[in-house]
Amino acid sequence: MIKLKDVASLASVSEATASLVMNNRPGVKSETRERVLEAAMSLGYTPNFIARGLAMQKTHTIGLVVTDIENPFFGTLTRYVDEYVLNRGCNLILSVSNDDPGLEERIISDFIGKRVDGVIIVPTVSTVRNLLVFEQLISHKIPFVFSTTYYEEIECEHIISDLEEGAYRLTRYLIELGHRVILFFFASNREAIPSKLRIKGYERALTEAGLKIQADWLIECRKPDFGCGYSMAQAVVQNKKPDAIITMNDIMALGAKRGVIDLGFKIPEDISIAGYDDVIFSSISEIPLTTVRQDIQEISRETVDVLFEKIAGNKPHDRFIKLTPELIVRKSTGVCSRKS
Repeated sequence: MIKLKDVASLASVSEATASLVMNNRPGVKSETRERVLEAAMSLGYTPNFIARGLAMQKTHTIGLVVTDIENPFFGTLTRYVDEYVLNRGCNLILSVSNDDPGLEERIISDFIGKRVDGVIIVPTVSTVRNLLVFEQLISHKIPFVFSTTYYEEIECEHIISDLEEGAYRLTRYLIELGHRVILFFFASNREAIPSKLRIKGYERALTEAGLKIQADWLIECRKPDFGCGYSMAQAVVQNKKPDAIITMNDIMALGAKRGVIDLGFKIPEDISIAGYDDVIFSSISEIPLTTVRQDIQEISRETVDVLFEKIAGNKPHDRFIKLTPELIVRKSTGVCSRKS
């Protein structure tokens, strides 16, 4: 194996000088630097950054676990997080939990084994039960942050959009259009933060409007995906047609929209449908989707900034960052046609 001393010998410099060049440090004349780099290239020398990081107790890697890479929301989040992590001189290791708390635990344990410098966690659509893996992160002194949502049981910095406010604005808008029977599709567990906060905003808007919330307006779906949105919309609409349907993300809304259309209903003339997130497919679908936009780029930037503050040993200025969402009105919602 080619070593640094071989590069130094070929370039006729000391090993210390060769080290300065390979680490892109100042204090070396340009012609000497060029000679060392040429020697390294001719010998096929590659610096062992991993070994060097371990010696410094740093691997320059960050672990990211997301719930569903097929959802464009998390794909975009991953892209921005990767960009900001790279700008910090680190590499990103990505894993997908598929909304499975057990798999999430195994992924985080694997990150600990890889001795990552920090971990970014997008929690599953569930309530956390096993705190051991988070205790292990703390005991191994590996900083971690939650992004887009959080686990209430764990005291940790989190960066999210104001999910309650977004759902409130969307529901209030539908009420202003004359809708009174408004269903809300949520995923798996209404006590999990992604569902809980959205439902809270939805119920607040209905209560302010003097509407009595019916138990069967809250529709639990097995997964927050297209297929569940489709099948659940078909099931409930065939039983009793609502004025409008809100789903907890855009992918579910797109599924619900297709399910309603396949039953022969028109959107928004018969039923208005709205989602949440403003993923790319929402604006380019045949009937563009009314939704709530989360600023994914800003969430990603704040997430990386807070994590690196913790890695540096500093206490972040803002432990809990909540960004304001934006209501995006498109053609999937319209004035209610229901006869009073």
